[in-house]
This record gives sequence, C-alpha cells and structure tokens, in this order.
Amino acid sequence: MAWRIGVDIGGAFTDLYAVDLESGKSIWVKVESTPPNFEEGVIRGIEELEKQGVCVKDTRQVIHGQTVVINSIITRNGANVGFITTAGYDILDIQRANRRDIFNFKYKKPTPFVSRYMSEWINERIDADGSVYKPLNEEEVKKAAEILIKKGAESFAIGFINSYQNTSHEAKAKKIVEQILIDNGFEKPLVTISSDLSREWREYERFNTAVLNAYVQPIFVKYIEKLEKTLKEKGFNGVFYLTLASGGMATSDYAKKYPITTVEGGPIAGIIGGTILGRLLKENNIIIIDGGSTTTKAGLAKDLISQVNTEYWIEQDEWNPGYPTRVPVINITEIGTGGTSLVWVDEAGNLQVGPKAAGARPGPACYGMGGEKPTLTDAYVITGYLNPDYLLGGNLKIHKNLAEKAFKNIAKRLNIDVKDAAYGAIRVANDNSSNLIRLISIRKGFDPREFTLIAHGGSGPMMAPFIAEELSIPKVIVPTIPSGVFNSWGMIGLDIRHELVQTSITPIKEDENFTKLINSIFEELESNIKMTFQSENIDPKDVEIQRFLDMKYEGQAHTLKISCTERKLGIEEIKDITKTFHEAHFREFGFNMIESGIEIVNFHIVGIHKVKHTKIEKQNNFASLIDARLGERKVYNGIEEILVPVYKKEKIPTNAAIEGPCIIEGDTSTIIVTENFKANHDEYGNLIMVRKG
Repeated sequence: MAWRIGVDIGGAFTDLYAVDLESGKSIWVKVESTPPNFEEGVIRGIEELEKQGVCVKDTRQVIHGQTVVINSIITRNGANVGFITTAGYDILDIQRANRRDIFNFKYKKPTPFVSRYMSEWINERIDADGSVYKPLNEEEVKKAAEILIKKGAESFAIGFINSYQNTSHEAKAKKIVEQILIDNGFEKPLVTISSDLSREWREYERFNTAVLNAYVQPIFVKYIEKLEKTLKEKGFNGVFYLTLASGGMATSDYAKKYPITTVEGGPIAGIIGGTILGRLLKENNIIIIDGGSTTTKAGLAKDLISQVNTEYWIEQDEWNPGYPTRVPVINITEIGTGGTSLVWVDEAGNLQVGPKAAGARPGPACYGMGGEKPTLTDAYVITGYLNPDYLLGGNLKIHKNLAEKAFKNIAKRLNIDVKDAAYGAIRVANDNSSNLIRLISIRKGFDPREFTLIAHGGSGPMMAPFIAEELSIPKVIVPTIPSGVFNSWGMIGLDIRHELVQTSITPIKEDENFTKLINSIFEELESNIKMTFQSENIDPKDVEIQRFLDMKYEGQAHTLKISCTERKLGIEEIKDITKTFHEAHFREFGFNMIESGIEIVNFHIVGIHKVKHTKIEKQNNFASLIDARLGERKVYNGIEEILVPVYKKEKIPTNAAIEGPCIIEGDTSTIIVTENFKANHDEYGNLIMVRKG
C-alpha cells in the first residue's frame, strides 16, 4: 500500500484524510484541535488513522495545512525579532503615508512587530537602478547583530533599500549575522532577508513580510520538527509537505525557511479541491464557500482559474489597514462567522454573530463541555436544523437544553422567544456570509447568478441554500467528499509549486528590442525556479511553467495581473496582452484608457510539478430512498414550526431526487434543503441543489 495523508487544523477540529494511491481506498478522521499545542491533535489524528488500517511506514506523503503561522501573528506569541535596515530609514514606523479611508475617524496606524529598540541601522545604499551607491559596512553589521542579541533577539530580519534590484548587500549581511549567531551559541541561526521572500518594489510591504517571517519562524520550526520527529518514530520515510497560500505545496525544509508562504494554507486547499470537483462536473465558473468552526471563507474561480495575488493583508478590517505580506496568495476572503461564533447583542440592541468564538474549548453550550455562551451551533440545534441528540455520526453528544439555557439572556435582551432569538442569529450569520460572497463576486465585477456555489465545511452546507436564495445563485453543490474533511481531501490533490516575482518597470512597446528584453527576463526567472525544483530532486523537465505580468497605466500606483503565453513573446503576443489588460481594467474598475501608455511592473513566474489527483469514483447505490429516511423533525422557519423529513446522506441512492424542504444529515455536516430547492444525488455522490422552476 502507498498512502498519502492530508492534515488540516481548524478552530475546533483537526481533520485527516488518507488515500491509498494503489487501491484508491480512503479513510478519514476528525479529532478535537488542541490549542495552543496543535501538534498534539495532529498526532492523535495519526494514531486514529493507524487504528483504521493506515500504516505510517507505507505513507509516501504527508501534506499539512496548519494555523500556527496565522495564530502566532494574531495572538502575538511569536519571537523577539531583531531588525537590521538601511541608515536613515524608519520604514516600519512610517509605513504608508496614504490612508485607505481618509474619512475613517477610527483609523489607527498598526503597531510594528519590531520596535525601534530592536532595530539597528547600517551605512549602506543600493540605488533604484541596482547600482551600489554606498558599500555595505560589514563591521557595523557585526556590531548591530551583537547588540540585538544582547537585547534578546531570537531571530533576525534584514531589509535594505532597493534590495529587490540588487540582493548583494542583504545576502552578505545574512552570512555575517548567521556567523555571529553561531559564535554566540545559537544552535539554529534564523535570519530572513527581504529579497529572499520578494523581489518586488514597495519597501514597507517587503520589509514587513521579512519581519513577519522572522516573527513566526522559531515557533513554526519547533512545531514542524516535533511533528517530523513523531512521524519518524512511527516509521515514516516519505516526504513531509506544507500547503502554500498560493495553492500548491512545498517540502517542510522550504517551509521552515519561509513559513510566511504557508499562511492560510488550509482554506486554500479547499479552493483547489473545489476546482478539481468543478472540472469533474464540467462547472467552469464556481464560488467555493467553507463554513468552518470559527470563520467562513470564500473564493472564486472563473473558468476554474483562481486569481493569485502577491499581496495579502493580515488583520485588515473596516477600521484597520492590517499588516501587508508580499507572498503569493490565492484570492480568498473570510469573516469571523462559524459554528462556534458567539451570539451577542450590541449597545444599540442589534443581534450580532462573531467574530469572537468559543473555539474547541469550551465549545458551543450544546456540546456539554462547559461552554455557557450562546453560539451559532446552539442556534441551529434550538431551531431543529441540527440533530438535537448527536452530531458526527453519533460521536458527539448534543444537549439541546444547554443550548436553550445559553440563549435565554439573548432572548431576554431582545424581548423575544428563545426560538426567535436563535432563528435571528441564523439569519444574521447567513446575511454576513451573503455579503462575503458579494465581496468576491459583485465587488470584483462578477455576477453570482452565472456561478455555481460549492459548499463545504461543517456549516457551509447549512448556510448555502439561504445564500443562494439571497443572491439568486441557480445551483448549489455539496461534495461527495465529507464536507467536514474537504480541505484535507483537497490537500491530497495539491501540486508542488514555487513562484518568483521580479520588479522591472518597463513601458510596453511593440518592437523587437522590447520583446527580446522581456523574453530574457522571463528566461532568467524560469532558470532560477527550475533550480529550486532541482534542489528538491524534481526533474526540471517535469515542471510546467506559467507566466504573468503585473501591468498598469502610466501614472497609476496599482497593477493588474495578466496571464501570458508560455512560449516566446512576439509583437502579436504583446498586442494580445495589451488588449487583455484593457479588458481586465474595465472589468475591475469600470473604465479603461485605450490611448494611455501601459507599463509592466512585475514579471511573475510560476513553476508547477503536477501531482496525480485522487480520482472520484462513480457510486452504484440503487437502494430505495425509504432506506435513507431517518424520520421527521420539527424545524422552526422564523414563522412556525414545520415537520420536515430527515435523510442520511451516505444512504441516499444514486440519482435520487429529493424535494425541499428537508434535512440531510451527513457524517461530518448537515445539509439544509429549503422549500425553494430540489436536490439530486448524482452518480458520484454529490448532492446537487437547483432552484425550483
């Protein structure tokens, strides 16, 4: 046997999905997450897989999506970072002079992750064209490192001005600091330079990326090495991969150097899983929503292509600009609404859901684990949408009376019945999720009525029909893969992926000299990325190359990413790229400037080593729908209690048609089919809901 295992950590549960590459057999488990020691939950999950026949010794790959990076940043429990930069520059403190919203009276400049006390300045200077204006003072670098070590620096970040054009000063400083750390007894010298993570312009974004990488690196490396040790003790001799925010995966050795590239790796795997499913079902335009324990995330794939951005802002919200990172990230948006989100009443008397959550411990009140505050899961139990006795196929006992007790204060504050308060919470959460879909579709120039909604996660299939009704989405698909472990299944199908981005501001011209210039830049980047794959024992001949250009009109500050051909570019190809840019600009901003000059800002190369995706087999269940019927249950719809049939998803026969309203209970999630939808269980086991009429 040859197993491949996907591991995804969520706020309440850790999910593992194992596939035997030879027989196609699959096994999955869900165990409680164990914050802050998340590795304990992963190890427990591995042990549960072993009990069901998964042999770690026969496992070729473990693909892990984790929350250590983002949690370390959000909870501020990372390392004490020492920052070395160019003399005369206070970029981390100054940040951006422009404000995203000039009328935002609650605006507050983010506090840097490195204080001035932990910063040192070096006499050196690279000019914007890459030439050396002032050579690096190596003695100052040595002195700066020793000072920061005495101040308690646990890891280092180095960011020099214009290093995206010439990396020599940063590379030299890195070697010096590493040697100083070794001389001072550091077993593992952890030094991040900004040009290793990004070769794009915009110094604040680049420096902040380096600082955040250094901030999370010690705790991340410790976490990964602990897992690697445990797996090795169990006989694992395969390759340990980490999921990347760009939609691929990389070896643990690469991830330990650049942990910031793995931020949001778990939810990204769900987007990739959605595109795999969309390809199978010939659904080219899809929106994927992942309703988790603490958050709901959504992404969009037009023609099954997810947009990858090279800038991602952590902790950005209505009032705060957040912290920028210059790493490739699939365009995904999330809100703090999930199954364990707390329900509360604000000062104005309005019902709110999230962003604070009960998490894994103590969890929703209905779990009976000590939680006393009302959550969204409690609301679904009170209204009858969730089984009032058990969840997870009977593995999780539910206490409806505790859920009702938790909602009493909410109902009293609003002067309404407990059931009305619970149903109100469900409506608020669904409205929040509908707005989330608007952000990634309508706000970006896409019509949700032209897309199919793929819903997964513990709460995604419950909210999906309400969202579809709100936004007139014609079709909803709940995957045949158990919804609660869909992200970990998506990891099984990830490709090995590396990216390089190089800033080189170049006005577009339709002549041969221009085409020679851009072809030479692409060829150099392609050569570098193939060397990265070669270092991981992957034949460069097996690497697929994708090319992109970040372009803008002359005088603009921000760019649009445009895909271009993998072959050499000629004048005709340049004309096609220009036309595509004009069209993309109109779709994004509602106008274009045909007569204006266009500039290339960044050259973007993606290298992909294809991994054979797991095959979704057809099912042959021709039993009667009566065998799948579990009975009936009273459900409160906001007006009255109605009696609806309840079915077991895993027992529904192939091609069975089911009229709404009804409830379909799966092993990891509950699916709600409202009265405006009818459902069909297709030949692969996917539940497809379409609007009646």
